[in-house]
Amino acid sequence: MKKIRIQSAVSLFLNALNFTLVLISILWFFSEEGITGEGNMRTGGTGCFRFFTNDSNILCGLVSLAMIPFNIRGLLTGKPSIPRIMTILKFIGTTAVTLTMVVVAVFLGPTQGYAKMYSGVCFELHLLCPLLAVISFCFLEKGNQLARRAVFFALMPTFLYGNIYLFLVVFAEKWTDFYGFNIGGLWPAAYIALHLLTLLIAILLCRLYTGRKSPSI
Repeated sequence: MKKIRIQSAVSLFLNALNFTLVLISILWFFSEEGITGEGNMRTGGTGCFRFFTNDSNILCGLVSLAMIPFNIRGLLTGKPSIPRIMTILKFIGTTAVTLTMVVVAVFLGPTQGYAKMYSGVCFELHLLCPLLAVISFCFLEKGNQLARRAVFFALMPTFLYGNIYLFLVVFAEKWTDFYGFNIGGLWPAAYIALHLLTLLIAILLCRLYTGRKSPSI
């Protein structure tokens, strides 16, 4: 009971911090300073929503906000209180922001410069907020089984955004290839690689959440 109260209290703090940082970061794009953009996201206003970084963080931030009442209930009762649907939603959001963090670290950082990737609000959105989500989900919000099929639910944000990006960049040519995934016409390889990377991240997060136990069917 004491352990659950401690976990709930820390999770409450991390979820509240995550939502607050995401909110401040997104609002920054609508400020006078944010109109000029920062880091690799050189856009302002509603243009900020074209970036997977922002969309994935908004998704995870909203789920974090929705988790707060259950954190409070766990803190007060000392009993597991997170509904299974919230665990699945947090899993999906955490997978999405972890993909953002990994892609920045292994691809965008080397190709576009780490100074851009981690300057200003990009530091929160590319690194800090994803880490907060991973820590709270994997180590503090236990109590539910996570079915293997949930791994495929976690692919949904990548699948939806990937197809929109592919259409608008390659076929409709409405967006510039701001992520550089189509360099040399290699978009098929990038498309497959990003989905496989998302799947790998989801499996890893699932194993961290369930511990040594295998996820249920």
